[in-house]
Amino acid sequence: MLPSRRLQLRFILFATVFAIFCLFYSKEFRLSVSSSTFLKNSSKTTTEKLKKVPKFYKVLNWEKKESEKKLNNIEDLRRVNLNTLPNRTSNLSAVHLCSQNPSPCLPGLRDFEGEIRVRLLNFTYLTNARFHFKSVYDLFFCVFVHLPRVSFNCFIGQHRFQTASRYRLSTCVVQKSMSTVMTSLFCYLRDEKKFIGNNREILKDWKIIRFCMFKNEFRNLGGLFKKFNILPSANNWTHIMMVRNPIERFISGFVDKCYRKPVVSNYCNGCKKNLTCFMESELARMREQVKKGKRCNLHQYFSNFTFIPYSSAHNFSITSHLFPIFRNHSVPESSLQYIQSSLSSGRTAHSTVDSKATSFIEKRLKSSPYLMELLVKMFYHDFKLFNFTLPVI
Repeated sequence: MLPSRRLQLRFILFATVFAIFCLFYSKEFRLSVSSSTFLKNSSKTTTEKLKKVPKFYKVLNWEKKESEKKLNNIEDLRRVNLNTLPNRTSNLSAVHLCSQNPSPCLPGLRDFEGEIRVRLLNFTYLTNARFHFKSVYDLFFCVFVHLPRVSFNCFIGQHRFQTASRYRLSTCVVQKSMSTVMTSLFCYLRDEKKFIGNNREILKDWKIIRFCMFKNEFRNLGGLFKKFNILPSANNWTHIMMVRNPIERFISGFVDKCYRKPVVSNYCNGCKKNLTCFMESELARMREQVKKGKRCNLHQYFSNFTFIPYSSAHNFSITSHLFPIFRNHSVPESSLQYIQSSLSSGRTAHSTVDSKATSFIEKRLKSSPYLMELLVKMFYHDFKLFNFTLPVI
């Protein structure tokens, strides 16, 4: 008999998803015996996907306009965040606070990220799962380990590492640190002609319909090393990671997920638009997940990475950091010109920069010693490891 009701639920849901998985694959397995039939189906899938792209891009254009309206109409955001903020629990500086034993601050390099917006098993994405799971083990790991919070990431977003193998480049994407742009940029570099030939755009190649889905992507750096038969000590590859000031990154994430476009009814840990409630509950959630895996394998391969500090400030130029690296790896000037032109054409549909919502949340966060203490407890090691200035709390 299973030891707990939670484990029983995990087993039942795993069995259900496994049955659906087998149903999808049983027909495909028989068809794969005939290579011509397989190629025909593959061509049909590509054609169907191409038809979706222009429609999806139109939706993104509409979403961008609607987002701009909402991000600058913030009366409801103000109303929800009128609560009186408590005092700090300690008068210690950030360094002394997190140097205590035991420390109230979270450990470094952990992967605490999650899809705040969606933590439900969505059947739409489940029907696309056959393109994701390369083995029964993958399916088992995703469903059995991630329950009861089966994440949208299980089916779409778990592949953090993007590669452009022809140039010996890779990147580990981190949410709210140019993750969408870096994913599509590396897809473009994988095959520039195919990317443009399929009417893709760097700022619009969205997660759920991205052109390189599972083609140049890896769950971890070890898988990348194995695929391309390279040693961790090899210096002919460059592994890039965008890093962002934790304050700016948190504000961007909160405004995007908890205000701009929440989807499920009980979003952001049930706190919805309330910043104080969310920060308290999120710190508690992160503490529960402290044994989770290490982000981007940094604990093992920290020295292998080239870290690029990203900022949404108008005077920041991402190309001035990326292009020297790309040129060292023989990326053609024509490709660099296309990237420059694409990035200069605007921002992604979910950008929250220069909005009233961002200004309001930033002011509320920075003016509260209590909230800043919570943020330091969450991200102290990010400040230290990536050389960002610790805030005075």
